[in-house]
Amino acid sequence: MRALDSTSTVGLLETGVSEFGGRAYGLEPLILPTDPVHGSGDDQLMRKYADLLGPDPSPTAPAGPGAADSAEELFWFRWITGHQLTFLLWQELGRRAAGAVAPAQSDEVAAAVRLVRGYSAMLLYTASCTRDVYHRVIRPSMALHHPAFSGSWARDYGSVRALLRGRPPAAWADRADALVEECALNEVVHEGIALKLVPDAPSLLQAAAGPGRPLPRDVRAVLYDTYFLTLRAPCSPAEIAAQLLRRVRAVCDDLAANRLYPASVSSRSEKPEALRAERVEEIEHTVPGLLAGIALDSVRRSTPDSPAATRPMEGHGSHGA
Repeated sequence: MRALDSTSTVGLLETGVSEFGGRAYGLEPLILPTDPVHGSGDDQLMRKYADLLGPDPSPTAPAGPGAADSAEELFWFRWITGHQLTFLLWQELGRRAAGAVAPAQSDEVAAAVRLVRGYSAMLLYTASCTRDVYHRVIRPSMALHHPAFSGSWARDYGSVRALLRGRPPAAWADRADALVEECALNEVVHEGIALKLVPDAPSLLQAAAGPGRPLPRDVRAVLYDTYFLTLRAPCSPAEIAAQLLRRVRAVCDDLAANRLYPASVSSRSEKPEALRAERVEEIEHTVPGLLAGIALDSVRRSTPDSPAATRPMEGHGSHGA
């Protein structure tokens, strides 16, 4: 694994921000440490992603791709890249929860609320595919990887499971109401997506239930990681932040070109009632600004004197749904 931590992620700090995956709607491997790393970001990232991290769009912002050539290409990109971004959000949320101290700082809890909402946004983003594409392309690909493939195998979810179930760190108890409410909304989104994509079918894990020896936990985690092009190796905080920012840029470029529900292959009519709630649709309409706020949170801690790091989040447009 030496080549991964010494060259691959460092190279992301030099690669053009519009070159994600080497082509329009390409994919990149994600390299993460096994456990969350404290600290993040550097001045180089602040400069490179100034249009994301500052309050005003940069006139020299990189041009994004045009509309995707096919529904399969677009929604496969969203499925893999959106999950990778979710892993980054989980690690950041886990890091903040592990470092929670009393009395709770309002900006720290607010950042945690944004991360939970960002996770909800990624659920909506990855599940924006039509039911046809999900059952024809995505679900079969998971079943081929392993017949019992399950989100419960995700390595990074364990550190945030209690928080997402409405049990935030005790140190945040005096400021936790908004966070608990956000976690409840996340559960609504999660259940709504299950109703949208597989309303009449069991999960792969349920469908594969039967006699046989279960896989060891570590093996399940590796299978889950490899499906989503995720590797584990030592990473510096700056390298982790670079990977987060690249994915935020790629997702925002996608939404600018295609919108959350592309007109030609929209799954809007397939949304169950839970996903039509005003609070859920508010998330759909604010994904770019939300992700920009999370990106700023990710880099500002190690660059407190940077102008972009000290300005409040405002002025970020929405690409709509």
